[in-house]
Amino acid sequence: MASFQTVLEGAQNEILEVFADGSGERVVSRWLCTGRNNGIFGLPADGRAVAFTGIAIWRVQDGRLAECWAERAALEAFRALTADAREH
Repeated sequence: MASFQTVLEGAQNEILEVFADGSGERVVSRWLCTGRNNGIFGLPADGRAVAFTGIAIWRVQDGRLAECWAERAALEAFRALTADAREH
């Protein structure tokens, strides 16, 4: 996470939605991550705005978070950054 924070300057996460299954053993969150390009995806740092959404699924065991699976819309963010670079 620390290295991610260096390539996405000023990274902010906004939780858009959270819900759980009936047993409380699975919790899902949908979120938006924003920041500025400081070398994300191995691209040159140029300070442009970056935004992408994601979903995390958590397994809860004994009242604690035991596992997490996350899916990020990083490909869309990468395409937006590289498309912008081609236009400039």
